[in-house]
Amino acid sequence: MGLMDTIKGWFGTAKDEGADLADKSMDQASELVDKAEPYVEKTKDFAEDTADTAGAKLEELKDSGSDSVDSAQDEAADALDSVQDKAAEAVDTAQNAAGNAADAVEGAVDDVKDKLDS
Repeated sequence: MGLMDTIKGWFGTAKDEGADLADKSMDQASELVDKAEPYVEKTKDFAEDTADTAGAKLEELKDSGSDSVDSAQDEAADALDSVQDKAAEAVDTAQNAAGNAADAVEGAVDDVKDKLDS
């Protein structure tokens, strides 16, 4: 009976340690997502501010009454589109990075769980 108790003790300890590791991994994933969130928000804010600034500049050019208003409007619209595209790309990149970090941690947790189950 002593040998069986020892073996049960080993597997019980390994299972407990695996569960602790899984919990820690999920905590770390949550922390990574939380850390990425301010950057996503800053990027969104930057995009909104830039769009507002470009819109204000466009209105300013409209009001100036110069002969090149149409040309300036086209250039400002193109610049606004470019800024919005780049801001959207930055938001997507930040969100993908946060998602990839969460997926990696989730994969590690799944691996630990699979090892514990087998």
